[in-house]
Amino acid sequence: MEKGTFAMRFKKIPEKIKNWFKWLFTTRKGQKNLWGLLFIIPAITIFIIFTVVPIGMSFALSLTNMKGLKLGNLDYVGLKNFRYIFKVDPMFWKAMKNIGLYTVITVPLTLTSSLILAVIIKKQIFGTKFFRGLFYLPGITSGVATAMVWLYLLNGNGIINNGIRWFNKVFNASMPLILMNDSRSAIWGLILMTLWGGLGGNMVLFLAGMNAIPPTLYEAAQIDGANRVQSFFRITLHLLKPSLIFALTLSLIGSPQMFEPILIMDANTTTPVYEIYKNAMHGGLGTGLATAQSIVLFVFIMLITMVMQRVNKEYRL
Repeated sequence: MEKGTFAMRFKKIPEKIKNWFKWLFTTRKGQKNLWGLLFIIPAITIFIIFTVVPIGMSFALSLTNMKGLKLGNLDYVGLKNFRYIFKVDPMFWKAMKNIGLYTVITVPLTLTSSLILAVIIKKQIFGTKFFRGLFYLPGITSGVATAMVWLYLLNGNGIINNGIRWFNKVFNASMPLILMNDSRSAIWGLILMTLWGGLGGNMVLFLAGMNAIPPTLYEAAQIDGANRVQSFFRITLHLLKPSLIFALTLSLIGSPQMFEPILIMDANTTTPVYEIYKNAMHGGLGTGLATAQSIVLFVFIMLITMVMQRVNKEYRL
């Protein structure tokens, strides 16, 4: 009986589609929806071609032993690539640890520094417009050009390492040099570069949030006897929660995808995306394994996104 009912419902699908098209083209409400549909079809098509299809292909290829970029001569291996990642692969999890350290340090430092800069520039002191543009400039500069400049700055005889030598000499300290060819210090070079490059974008975001806060709130707080520090924590920081959570979400999503600076600067460290690139493009362990690694990273980023969306809902004003 259940099978018959399912079959009857299945047979009614073409009739329902026919009725939907009839409604779409013959009724006034349907014709209005038709125009909207025509406008969104190009965007949906592009999304399917460049997002849905590649993701689907990645899932399919992760179950094969594909080598290189050719689709020929590949065999279905099931979950073998995923078992290798979770049980054997040491480099991928080393890369995950590196990106974890990178994220834990860069995200709080960048957001805090950006917020402090936004508060200073909001004061409308002399030259704020110039400094606002100056701090935002790294955010719109080519990543390749930025990496090349920082490669020069972090050279063994570059400005930064010469500054460290001077500091050690004057203060009798033993601060280690930051060298991109040193596996122990390369990650700190990337952290320093990210801190410099991420200030501007977050600063502009926080400035926009501060400008949206009604001045009457600060006036009322001043009448009630609140000082500037109390006004900042009770009003500014509280009303900036949506902007802070948004910036935090973007930072947590973007950090695990670190790749370009490592490739350009030939840094003696690794990240998950760089491991995926090596396996797929440079004769590593194969494209099949690389796509499996990309799916693991994709799931990891999706979990971060879901958690941050939940946090955003809880703190929504």
